[in-house]
Amino acid sequence: MKQMRQETVRRIISLVLLVVLTGFFIATTDTFLSWANITSMLREAAFVGIIAIGVTTCIITGGNNLSGGLTMGMCCMVFAHLYKYTGMSLIMLVLISLLAGLAAGAFNGFVVAILQVPDFVATLSTGMIFQGITYVLAIRNQYGSITSEMIKNQTVASWGGKLPNGIYYVTIAWIVMSLIMQFFLKKTKTGTYIYAMGANRKSAEYSGISYVKIKMIAFIIAGFCSFVGAMFILGRNGTCDVTTGAAYSLQAISAAVIGGAAFSGGRGDMIGTFIGVMFLQVLRNGVLKFNMTTAQQAVISGIIIVLMLVFDAYYNEFMQKRTTRAAAIAREKEGKGK
Repeated sequence: MKQMRQETVRRIISLVLLVVLTGFFIATTDTFLSWANITSMLREAAFVGIIAIGVTTCIITGGNNLSGGLTMGMCCMVFAHLYKYTGMSLIMLVLISLLAGLAAGAFNGFVVAILQVPDFVATLSTGMIFQGITYVLAIRNQYGSITSEMIKNQTVASWGGKLPNGIYYVTIAWIVMSLIMQFFLKKTKTGTYIYAMGANRKSAEYSGISYVKIKMIAFIIAGFCSFVGAMFILGRNGTCDVTTGAAYSLQAISAAVIGGAAFSGGRGDMIGTFIGVMFLQVLRNGVLKFNMTTAQQAVISGIIIVLMLVFDAYYNEFMQKRTTRAAAIAREKEGKGK
């Protein structure tokens, strides 16, 4: 119960910071509050947000996933390559891309859970493998140089579309997936096991929870999220290149931490991650409206993100000390009662 209160406080802090940042940009820019800008922000946030769903799940288990964006890029390239060089139907292209995403997730789980390689090192390395596959499958011109191919399919193009009110389909998918994963984590036995594994692996294993199974589930979920993001990227861009999705991995991790997920595991959820993703998107969008150079935008955004991560580290330390102190007082009172 106390852990729940700590999570609630942390989420409220993130939400307040998001509101303050939003209020600042509303007061200092003319177009920030326009409906077109809001729907655009939600669309751009959704691509990171979908990846962040899987990344957050991995972080809750006490691990990490640096390969989410690169898995997305690989799924995109698998689709584009088969579209260019084969006559497969759209259903087959989607299914094979899905299998690529799930296989990437399962491979991550195998390296981490079976081979016992630390998550950070494992997913950094597998991410390089996925990026290498993306380069191998890249579409090339007659001279062998990497190029791109427009996917001229109306169904694919429709994935990047929007409702009459301006809300993009990818935004709806992000919200629905976040709600489903929130329910899964908080209301199902497997979700409880995911939190338990992150909170204390030894205790979880003593309770009969399989480390291998939980890690595999978390990484396969992440692979599925990368696939979903890839399909919507194709719908928006109509093509892909070897850099597609590369920047999303670290953004997704930052969003999860800003939203309250802890690298130590056992803490975080999709509501917090949603807030974290929106914080990053509001920051990027707002800074852009000040007509700064790309370098200046990167520096300011980076400083604010670092400050948020530093705050999170101090907050976690403070809450840990508070919990330890409360436990010590409780033991002392129990001893006096005897």
